Amino acid sequence: MPKPKNEPIFEEPEFSEENFLRYEKERAKSTIIVFLLAIGSGLLEGFLQVSGYYYLSMLLFIVLIVGLFRILGYMHLTLPAKGSHKFYLLMVFLLASILFWSIALNPPISVNTSPDLTLQYEHNGHWFVANQTNGQYVLLTGPANYSLRDIITFNANISFVKITGTSSAILGYHYHTNTRILNINLNDLGNLATAKLVTELRSGKRFFNETQTITFS
Repeated sequence: MPKPKNEPIFEEPEFSEENFLRYEKERAKSTIIVFLLAIGSGLLEGFLQVSGYYYLSMLLFIVLIVGLFRILGYMHLTLPAKGSHKFYLLMVFLLASILFWSIALNPPISVNTSPDLTLQYEHNGHWFVANQTNGQYVLLTGPANYSLRDIITFNANISFVKITGTSSAILGYHYHTNTRILNINLNDLGNLATAKLVTELRSGKRFFNETQTITFS
């Protein structure tokens, strides 16, 4: 049945400035909370990845993305009414989380590189950096055995060290956890002989192999 001519075809809903401001205030609050969550999750995901827990960092990222609005509900925050506003919050979390994840993987927060070993030899009670030629360390023959040490530089704790390689050259070794110094007793194999030291290091869930070639001259 058609409406009488004196009745409007469309009635515009009454605008409530108070409700609008309250809704926008809650939107801004939710955006700030989501951004802070993204910062924390990104840094934590980067820390987990650097520590070797790659699967945990990915799992945390997926869980937070899927459960973002449920988390906001647990925090008693007003959820967006429009789909576009929900999409905006998801993009804020996604992009900010990835950004701070990347920041956590790079200097100055972390140095995601392999351990650096500096080989030194002992002479008359003093330690000197071993000379290198074509990537090989050169030791002068003469003593029956050498007292060497590797100074290990790394941004995380080294929990395990093992040396393999030329077994006839390796007399023994000992790693000092506090100082990160690896002491090595090396046998002199004679002029022009070559020995390889393969150092296996473990930090968290990550393993590294560093090979040092020593030539006796």
